[in-house]
Amino acid sequence: MNIHWLKTFIKAAETENFRQASEVLYITQPAVTKHIQRLEDELNIQLFERTGKSVK
Repeated sequence: MNIHWLKTFIKAAETENFRQASEVLYITQPAVTKHIQRLEDELNIQLFERTGKSVK
């Protein structure tokens, strides 16, 4: 597990938006998506409920 994935998860959970999380973390939105996907794969669970542009 990568510490960057966890930091990305925390910021995405705080903002409830991958784009906003990417801006705060100074990474691209696709990178945020990839970090979350890799973390979900590693933990074998879905971490967010995705609805349109927001996540919960």
